[in-house]
Amino acid sequence: MDTYVKKLQMNLSKTTKYILILFFFHGLVPNTLLAQTTNIPDTNFEQALIDLGIDSDGIVNGQVLTSDIDMVITLDLSLKGISDITGIHDFAALEMLDVSSNDLTTLDISNNTQLKELYVSNTGTDNLLISALDVSNNINLEVLYGENLFLLESLNLKNGNNAILTVTLPCEEEGIPCELPLNCVMVDDETAATNNDPPYAGWFIQADFVYSEDCTLTVSEYDSPDVSVYPNPVKNTLIIENSRASEIERISIIDSSGRRIWEENNKFNSMDVSGLADGILIVRIQTSNGIVTRKILKE
Repeated sequence: MDTYVKKLQMNLSKTTKYILILFFFHGLVPNTLLAQTTNIPDTNFEQALIDLGIDSDGIVNGQVLTSDIDMVITLDLSLKGISDITGIHDFAALEMLDVSSNDLTTLDISNNTQLKELYVSNTGTDNLLISALDVSNNINLEVLYGENLFLLESLNLKNGNNAILTVTLPCEEEGIPCELPLNCVMVDDETAATNNDPPYAGWFIQADFVYSEDCTLTVSEYDSPDVSVYPNPVKNTLIIENSRASEIERISIIDSSGRRIWEENNKFNSMDVSGLADGILIVRIQTSNGIVTRKILKE
């Protein structure tokens, strides 16, 4: 009898294995056995998902079930101390995202094609240090709102559907208007945008820039490598050399909070910056052939 029972158990074990193999090849294995996960390396990001009731396991373990996030419609991550948004790409149904007042330096939302509203602001803190923002893949985007993006140098809004998009990017520090270090903004229709025709008539971007359908061409003209600003980092004297057949008309220095802290309207090639506070500075040079910007570190 014992021998018979052992053979029966062995046969049942083999049968179970065959059934599991059959289920696997026919896509019938339960989700709990083949659950797909998304990496969330930033602990503050994952904790925010837990607090919002999105991460179902409730444990900060560097991952979340993709099934927990792929149907999320709105996501408010403002003021969460997040420095890495890796994992946002699997929020496939996301329509509203707010990442304001975090510690982000980059924001990749190229995979969030259903996104309709994006809020990315420094409100009360200056930790959001994004220098480039690209929404060219976000064809359903209707609202882009961002306050005080002090270091924003690159902005690509050419998504093929500017007709439904409104853009509002104000800049103000302690009640004083500041200026974003933008030279060029990519759009669908350069002529309409330049002429302030619809839909661009309602856009507000607080910077001195040009609209273009290809900023790589515009930058090669305006942000010429022939203009040299050195040394970098700088302590006392900043040298500006222009080898082009053009004249320097104005030089402005913008600090990391977007405030214009220096302006000179005469022709010169050096300036004493020893009295300026340490930190990242944007040097904006207006020449007879266009605008040049350079980022420097004052120490």
